[in-house]
Amino acid sequence: MFKLLRWLHAEGYQVILALPVESVDSHALQELLKITYAVHWTRPALRTRLGRRLPYLRNIFWEPMKPFFDSPRLPNPSSFETKSLVDNHGLKKEVCPDSLVRLVAKLARKYRPQALIAEYIFMTPCFANLPADTLRILDTHDVFSRKKDQVLAFGIADPYACTEDEERQYLLQADLIVAIQGREAEILKTLVPERKVIQTSVDFEPAQTIPVNSERSDTIVVIGADNELNIHGLRAFLKECWPEIKAAHPAARLHVIGKVGAKCRIDDQSIQYTPRVDDLTEAYREARVVINPTIAGTGLKIKSVEALANGKPLVAWPNGVEGLEYLGEPPFIECRSWQEFGSAVVRLLGSDSEAKTLANRALSYAREQFTPEVYASLGASLLEHTSQKRERRLATEPVRGTLQGQALISLR
Repeated sequence: MFKLLRWLHAEGYQVILALPVESVDSHALQELLKITYAVHWTRPALRTRLGRRLPYLRNIFWEPMKPFFDSPRLPNPSSFETKSLVDNHGLKKEVCPDSLVRLVAKLARKYRPQALIAEYIFMTPCFANLPADTLRILDTHDVFSRKKDQVLAFGIADPYACTEDEERQYLLQADLIVAIQGREAEILKTLVPERKVIQTSVDFEPAQTIPVNSERSDTIVVIGADNELNIHGLRAFLKECWPEIKAAHPAARLHVIGKVGAKCRIDDQSIQYTPRVDDLTEAYREARVVINPTIAGTGLKIKSVEALANGKPLVAWPNGVEGLEYLGEPPFIECRSWQEFGSAVVRLLGSDSEAKTLANRALSYAREQFTPEVYASLGASLLEHTSQKRERRLATEPVRGTLQGQALISLR
């Protein structure tokens, strides 16, 4: 998202960023203001602000009455049964709170933006109450109606899964739909043939050179948050592949970076767990192989993109590299079984030439694919809308000054 904001800023758009949060870290706000015209966020309700300032009155008047006004607390997303996931309308609605919808409507009246970009389908309520000539753009990131086959079928919980009809209703709120990869662009066109669908990808600055450890590395790196998909994949890798890899390469080490490690920890001295790092440069430098063991999911897998951009041999399931289209030799190793997965890692640990060849191929691919040019279709659509709006204005009134483009972005 930061890269999209940066690109819009570089193209000359005045970006107004709307966030559904009660506060913004001062350092983050300072960085965001370098690439935006303004940053706004939802604030706590009046009763919450008063309660924080006057805790004594809150305890006397509000706390005894709170049970009569508060809505029932929704259970944790991971506690939902798979069969009921596609019916979690209340949980989905929480992604875009009413306070954000009101904020966006207020900002639209103030700024009169050329376009509003909503991030994820659940943010489309923000399209309500916009001026008629505001272009409504939906940046999808995922196709949530695919989750039944791509996620739930593997026994992995995902409370945001949708039926095709449900997703279609979200999509119809937009004028322009942005897909993150080619397969999903085709699916979206089928779901809403009456809407324009374009495709963008990821803007990622590749490494200048392949980061190489001064000594031969035996380290395998896996990076991930603690979502159900990552937990499922890493647990399966540790069970199905890790014993084979250690038997073939006793010196092999596994470095697990991110919160996923806390959910998959096993008693093994050759595994290092790092919950968080601010800079992954050293992690990629030490890596001989990067793995993406996530077997399911939708969208484009950023962890796979990052591995390629850092010039590292990548081993992944087909789902982990879906949308990374190529011609000629593949820039990664795609596996269709855990046996293939483990064997691929063993080969890369044992063969300097194969590892080096794949690393060079990965970096070359990243330099060709992950550039700001991925936003070309979005840029063309914004210019087309701006031109049409200018022509309508010229037809009705004389132009004074210059027409400034603005994009109002609503982020989760």
